[in-house]
Amino acid sequence: MESLDKNISKTHTLICNESDFESIRIDKYLFSQFPDYSRAYFQNLIHENLISVNSNNKIKCNYKLKKNDTIQVNFPKIIQYDLTPHKIDFEVVDIQDDFIIINKPAGLVVHPSDNNKDELSLVHGLLYKFKELEDFNDEQRPGIVHRIDRGTSGLLIIARNVKSQIKFSNMFKNREIKKTYLAVVKGHPQKEGKISYPIGRHPVKRHLMSHLSYDGKPALTYYKVLQYYKNESLVEIRIITGRTHQIRVHFAAIGHGLIGDDHYGFQSKLINRPALHAHKLEFEFKNQKFEYKKEVPQDFEELLNNLKIR
Repeated sequence: MESLDKNISKTHTLICNESDFESIRIDKYLFSQFPDYSRAYFQNLIHENLISVNSNNKIKCNYKLKKNDTIQVNFPKIIQYDLTPHKIDFEVVDIQDDFIIINKPAGLVVHPSDNNKDELSLVHGLLYKFKELEDFNDEQRPGIVHRIDRGTSGLLIIARNVKSQIKFSNMFKNREIKKTYLAVVKGHPQKEGKISYPIGRHPVKRHLMSHLSYDGKPALTYYKVLQYYKNESLVEIRIITGRTHQIRVHFAAIGHGLIGDDHYGFQSKLINRPALHAHKLEFEFKNQKFEYKKEVPQDFEELLNNLKIR
């Protein structure tokens, strides 16, 4: 495979010469060889063609190793993000000793990433308002325990210390936090339903997700229709898993993509982003129950008003 030079920090070459590793998936094998990295990390490298087997970098995550396979792993350079605190406009809903609840406006990205490393994010604003977040040893997302898409508005939990970050991360992993969304979708889905398509990277458009992915992970979405309009519906959604773009992908998969979503759903003159709002959060923390609810923002409300009079 041709060298990827300046974007690569180091390259490792391994030969599968132990019978114990024959027929093991390559992502699982690499995780066993480099335990400081996750399987998801290696899956991403495979998607980016940074891992080759016998000089072939067009492999899949479920490739089963064979004896004497030569594997080359190109580790990309770690991007340094500028997290200089900056004043950002967002609503602080509640402040507790261990966490903060904020209402993220649509259009604001949660944290910097490779695709938007020079863009101001919610993290920049959090560091400006809450100095204690500077104590996190995290150069990308201090205090962040879950995310919502750039175009999605609504409630987020922010950890104020490392202990609570670990606790909330485990709570999300164990599905102990109830997340409820509101969305406007095209057409009239059944009054109530469950969507359980697995979700993974789109087989062709790698920046998107799909229910037709060859390496999809289980995903579960429950919904009920709150209001039918002429050609659209307002739905309340509860997601059990938290896959990337889960709601948008799942509703597109059943033929009822989100209004305003130009990737998975339907563009609209009535709203210029996916009509999706993180409406409620419910959880128990340190033996105390918490419940937060935030109504839809102005652009979402205007969309609903326009649909009512059609």
